[in-house]
Amino acid sequence: MTGDLALDSAQQAEQRMRRLRSEHGEHLVLDLSGLRYLDSVGLSLLMRFYLAAEGRGGSAVLAGPLQEAVRRVLQITHVDERLTIHPTLDDALAQSLPPGADLRNG
Repeated sequence: MTGDLALDSAQQAEQRMRRLRSEHGEHLVLDLSGLRYLDSVGLSLLMRFYLAAEGRGGSAVLAGPLQEAVRRVLQITHVDERLTIHPTLDDALAQSLPPGADLRNG
């Protein structure tokens, strides 16, 4: 994800995340390294997809490095205590996905 994940962009982001989930299954790695801004609507979207994946026996983790503004929102809301956040996309892919899975093209 790049740019902002906020009220004005959440619908488009949600559609993309749904498409990725339908194409790749319930193990999601969300690359937030290009995300500059995250508001409550974007935060809610991240949590909904995390809970949906978890509810279907999957997982959803975040990959950075995170911009300071994004990291701060996750810390203030304690979402960083609930979601797994990896320092890089490579780390997230290596540690979070089932063997043989690769979502780099997603």
